[in-house]
Amino acid sequence: MEIKQIPLSLVTPSPMNPRKTFDEGELQELADNIGKQGLLQPVTVRPIHDISKFPEVEGNPEYEIICGERRYRAFRRLSAIWDDYKLTSGPDCKPYKCYTEIPAIVREMSDDEAFDAMITENLQRADVDPIEEAFAFGQLIQKGDSLEEIAARFGRSVRFVQDRVKLNDLIPELMLEVREKRMSISAAMIIAKLDEKHQRSYHSSYTNNPAGFSKQTAESFTQSLFMSIDNAPWYQTNDDKDYDGGCGRKCSECQYNTANHGCLFWEMKTKDAGKCTNRAQFCSKQTAFILDSIKRSNLPLIKHGAPLEAGGVVIIDNEEYCPPSAKAFKSDVFEAIKSAGYEVVKDTELFEGKCWYTDERLDRNIKSGNVYKCLRIFQYSSVKLATEWRYIKGKRRTEEESTSTTAATSAQSVDAMKLMQKRNRLREISIEKLTEKSRTMAANLEEAKRKGELSDAEMFAFQIIIFTLCGQKMLEKYGHKGFGKPSDRSFISIIKQNRADWPMWIREFIRNIISSADINYNSLYQYCASEVLREWMPKEFHETAMAISDKLGKDLSKNADKLKALGYDTNGKLLPGHESSTKTESPAPSSGNIPKRYNEMKAKHPDSIMLFRVNDFYECYEQDAENVAEILNLTLTTSKGYKLAGFPHHALDTYLPRLIQAGQRVAICEQDKKD
Repeated sequence: MEIKQIPLSLVTPSPMNPRKTFDEGELQELADNIGKQGLLQPVTVRPIHDISKFPEVEGNPEYEIICGERRYRAFRRLSAIWDDYKLTSGPDCKPYKCYTEIPAIVREMSDDEAFDAMITENLQRADVDPIEEAFAFGQLIQKGDSLEEIAARFGRSVRFVQDRVKLNDLIPELMLEVREKRMSISAAMIIAKLDEKHQRSYHSSYTNNPAGFSKQTAESFTQSLFMSIDNAPWYQTNDDKDYDGGCGRKCSECQYNTANHGCLFWEMKTKDAGKCTNRAQFCSKQTAFILDSIKRSNLPLIKHGAPLEAGGVVIIDNEEYCPPSAKAFKSDVFEAIKSAGYEVVKDTELFEGKCWYTDERLDRNIKSGNVYKCLRIFQYSSVKLATEWRYIKGKRRTEEESTSTTAATSAQSVDAMKLMQKRNRLREISIEKLTEKSRTMAANLEEAKRKGELSDAEMFAFQIIIFTLCGQKMLEKYGHKGFGKPSDRSFISIIKQNRADWPMWIREFIRNIISSADINYNSLYQYCASEVLREWMPKEFHETAMAISDKLGKDLSKNADKLKALGYDTNGKLLPGHESSTKTESPAPSSGNIPKRYNEMKAKHPDSIMLFRVNDFYECYEQDAENVAEILNLTLTTSKGYKLAGFPHHALDTYLPRLIQAGQRVAICEQDKKD
């Protein structure tokens, strides 16, 4: 094997080489190594006998690279560097001469032999590009090699070769995504099955989408196109039948099911159930299945045009991303649900998010009226009926929105749900006040020195407290969960010698318990306090309890009046005659004084966010609105030409600290009724 020194100007890359991409950083690293150690492995070339095969090559090259184009490119980098060095050091510079010629092995080879050598060299690389690999396999198949021969030759499975060849069907834009590692191979193999039109649709749909070109998005996209019966909701429930208003036939008997043109049967769940080739009928059956499932659910669903009420369930349109075709189908489904007499609301219109708790925390949220039960129809583009609890929120509507808002999405319903939350909170506040007063009264008693036999209330309170301190194992034995374990004591003899003082010790123990901070979190201790304080401080406790009770009664009465004005009773149920109420919240005030007054006040506090009171809301305008919407995650709207964001006045204690914590100065402007 003879190695020749061939001038670089006479050597050119081969247009047949399947490798089209070269990492610039790796080329520079190779050039640096060659500069230090020389070219350890020569390139392989063949003489050029037909220069017309190289229309894009400048000059008159005599040799075509068969193996080693990466080494050739690195060598040319060194040559370019020493071209500059020659200008200052003269043409006889030794380093310059070192890079004007490249060591090469010259072989006479046919086109087939040359291409076979190129393929072999490139496919044996560890970092082979999957697109180049696909091209190479495809070229070998065109030249007559079988899948089995290619697989055996390169140590791959037949399935691997088949999958790589499919990548040749990708459009150039998606090939680039694979090369740049922005698209997974698994996603590429799925999308490669589609025609050019649908590949371009997929590319445009996910280019700027956070989900990206992943296997999940590829499967979701193709499923929406091919209408796979395997993933149809009725197939998942083993319910192969027709539904009222559906397509009129079973999938197992339908002429549009590709599986019915072969030997597959519906019951063979391990086999492909086929694809529906009639989109209109497939969507019709899906819609009919959804309506049938809703009717069979026996849920107390809110009817179309009716306000929300406690104990009800509302159907939500959860605005999750899905392909355009699925989005259009979802829109048609929700219109059909409305036509069937049910209310549908956008999930972000009335609710802040899903409540993920399933334990006692969910029970507390339900009891407090913080959550509302919803029926979800879709999960992304798939049909999946499921109930879930969502946190209730209030929403400020623009003038344009208020004209098309139904009763179930009106501010009337939201206000009623908020009043129910407040009603429960009023009771909690009264308990907290009485607990704090009880704790203070017990602390002011100093020591419980009264002697004599324990009363029934004292003994009962003592037994409860002791029971909660008996240890986890004992508590679990009685089906009760408590906290802590009794501490070991070393003064047994003292206790035995002072038996007559036991009642006094017990009373002091009770007093310490009900005057401690633990009473704020333990409802049993709160009950004990009310029992013993009625005996220890009858007058003071009675007056305190009555004052708190009177305050609670007045607050609950006001709350009930507000609920009644909205058409609800104190249980959150609609009053007779209000079932179809369509009252909505008044739009933002349109008085011309508002912008003027706001600008006047803003001018006085230019470095502060201005919370401007308008009726029951604090509003922000223009730049303040943008800042508040971003910090508090509020909706930014436009009304009468100016940007607007706001929140209910009763939420000030929630939002104001968040603005301050974000480093903002805040000015609050309350309005007179005449304004």
